[in-house]
Amino acid sequence: MSAQTNSRVILNKYIPDNDFSTSYYSVDSSQPVPTAESLAPGQVLIKVDSLSIDPHLRFFAAESNPSIYRYELGEAVYSIGVGVVTASKSDRFQPGDIVRSDQFRWADYTVVDEKALDKMPSNDVPPSTYLAYIGVAHFGKTKQGETLLVSAASGAVGQIVVQLAKARGARVVGYVKSLGADAVINYKTCGDFDKAIKEAAPEGVDVYFDNVGGEFLDAVLLNLNFGARVVLCGTMSTNGLDRSKVYGVKNLDLLVTKNITINTLFYALLSGSQVETDFIAEVSELAEQGKIQLKMDVRNGLESAAPALMDQFQGKNFGKVIVKL
Repeated sequence: MSAQTNSRVILNKYIPDNDFSTSYYSVDSSQPVPTAESLAPGQVLIKVDSLSIDPHLRFFAAESNPSIYRYELGEAVYSIGVGVVTASKSDRFQPGDIVRSDQFRWADYTVVDEKALDKMPSNDVPPSTYLAYIGVAHFGKTKQGETLLVSAASGAVGQIVVQLAKARGARVVGYVKSLGADAVINYKTCGDFDKAIKEAAPEGVDVYFDNVGGEFLDAVLLNLNFGARVVLCGTMSTNGLDRSKVYGVKNLDLLVTKNITINTLFYALLSGSQVETDFIAEVSELAEQGKIQLKMDVRNGLESAAPALMDQFQGKNFGKVIVKL
C-alpha cells in the first residue's frame, strides 16, 4: 500500500512589491506524511486542523524583505496553527493532545519542535485579542468618555479593539457599525481623510489604534487631542509597496506639540507579565457576558490559503481569517 501523501503550500518565488497575486504559491503533494520513526528527539507530528492567515505573512514572502523572518523557497510556508498530535518523541506531548504553535506549516501534517509548541488552554483566546487588549488598555489607557479611532476595524485585531473600547465606555470610530462603532470611516473610500475624521470625531481623538499607516495616519495626527495615545499595530496601506513609493508621514512634529505618546505592538515582550494576567481576567469576563465576540472568516482547504492572505489587501475579508483543513 502506498504511503499517504502530505499536501503542502510552498513558495516558489519571492513576491515583488505591489504584487498581490497568488501565483507565487502552489500546492505540492509529492511528499509522504512523516512517520513516527522519522521524528527526532523532542519533535511532534501534528494533524493540522486550522491555520491563522494574517496580513504580515505576505512580508515573509516579499522579495524586498531584508529580515531573518523570510520563508525559504521551495519549502512549505508557516503561520500560527492548531492541530492534534498523532505521534510524539517529546515527554510533554502525547497523541490526542490539542496543540498550537506559530510554526505550523501550511500542510496536512506538520512536524514541530516541542519548544515551539503549547497545549491549547481551556480559556484560549486568539493572539489578535491580546494585541487588541494591549493597545486599548495598556498603551492606549482608554477611559470612559474618550474617543478612540481604529482603522481597518473589520479585521482580526480591529474588531476586538472596537468591542474592548466600547466595554470601557469610550466613543468609538471604526469601519462598521455592526461591530458597535458609534461612527464609521472607510479609509479606502472616504476621500479627504482629514475632513472624514473631523466629521466622525468633531471633538478630536484621544486614542488612535493604527492598522494602516501612511497618509491616513498623517491625517489622524492632525486630529489628535493634547495628550493622545497612538498605538501602531499594522501598515496595511503600504504593505507590499515599493519602498520608494511609500507615503512619508509629515506631521510628526505634532507628537511634541500635542504631547502625544506613541507605542508599537510586539506582544511577545509582554508575555508572562501582569498585563497578560489582567488581559485573561478582563477578556474572559467580557466573553462570558457576551460583550466580546470574534467574527470569523473561515476558508476551507489548503488551496484557499494563499487567496485568503491576498484577499485581505483588497478588503475581501470580514473578521479573523482562518483556513480549516
